[in-house]
Amino acid sequence: MKPKNSLNPALVVERALAIVDAEGLDALTVRKVADAFGVTPMALYWHFANKEALLAAVGDAVVSSLRIPDEDLPLEDYLREAMTSLVDVMRAHPSASPLVAQQIMQAEVGRDLTERFLDKLSIAGFDVERSAAVAHYTLQIAMTLVSREPGAELAFKPERRQEELDRKRAMLTSLPEDRYPRLRAAADAMIECANTDEYYSDGIAIFVAGVMADAKALARA
Repeated sequence: MKPKNSLNPALVVERALAIVDAEGLDALTVRKVADAFGVTPMALYWHFANKEALLAAVGDAVVSSLRIPDEDLPLEDYLREAMTSLVDVMRAHPSASPLVAQQIMQAEVGRDLTERFLDKLSIAGFDVERSAAVAHYTLQIAMTLVSREPGAELAFKPERRQEELDRKRAMLTSLPEDRYPRLRAAADAMIECANTDEYYSDGIAIFVAGVMADAKALARA
């Protein structure tokens, strides 16, 4: 246990993020973080005014790992790299992914990534409203890919995830075969990823293909 006088904001955020990673976002409380350091919650309030401020700091820590793609990349490659950057930071801390959406515009790296993203879309012929919509889609789809990864079951504590997967598998395999042959055959694939890297790369590729189809339609107009 670290001595009380070693407490600082960076250590508090590190511990808070570890709790989120291990137990989920809803499990994070100021008291739980304080207990991890052997101090009272009041000791943490010297650094963070309330739980919301602590959550924001945790989100900032996750967002700080974003990579900004090379601005000279063509649109298709830039879209892929930007989406991959978002997915990677969320995959590293899946339970904290909602905080990325909350804090991305509060961080310089998030603003820079978004500014260049919007600029690329503008050059490709997207107007302001459409560019903003695509930026929103990018963030939301990245978050959905991570939070809804088959088998991850982030809404459940780790000790209950396998139980939930077994329940879903049993439900699908018990369906009438004459009516749901495809669902029964795909039961395992529907609830768990055989290859998570492929799941993410395919999801990103589908998103990029959709935006590029839109860009080509604008170019023909």
